[in-house]
Amino acid sequence: QFHTAMSAEELNLDEEVTSVSLTLVSKDNQSFTVESKNAIIAKLIKSGLELDSSSSSFDLQVNGSVLSKIVEYMNHHQGTEADIVEKPLRHKDMEKVCKDPFDAKFIDQVDQGSRQDLYDIILAANYMDIPALLHLGCAKVASLIKGQPLEKIKDILAQGTTTTSEKQPE
Repeated sequence: QFHTAMSAEELNLDEEVTSVSLTLVSKDNQSFTVESKNAIIAKLIKSGLELDSSSSSFDLQVNGSVLSKIVEYMNHHQGTEADIVEKPLRHKDMEKVCKDPFDAKFIDQVDQGSRQDLYDIILAANYMDIPALLHLGCAKVASLIKGQPLEKIKDILAQGTTTTSEKQPE
């Protein structure tokens, strides 16, 4: 009987560990709740939990608008690493290069907001160490410049930087 009771306790403990809610706090003090099992695709969070399993809140150097998108991405993938977009990029249409249709729609919607949003997602994915999201963002940038003339590529890459308005005389 004791062994059976222990197994039940261990099972309950395992369930608690996999369903702990974490609070991710953006640098502009917006809070987002995400299940730990979903959040561990961010190696920054995973290593934080490995160092201190009692952690329930993480202060991140990411804007709230960007962090909300990352939480959406985490919740969709539910702790499973997404497939990395194949290189070289074979098509400009993200639906044709992403194995998961969600990823294509997600990154296209991010880019529709503004080019700066796309670059911010890339920077945040790098900071939080989410390789699949980082590659997805970079693949989107590659899809934007694929087949474009040099001047158009310069404009695309310059969008979202502080020097965009300071055009150099030619």
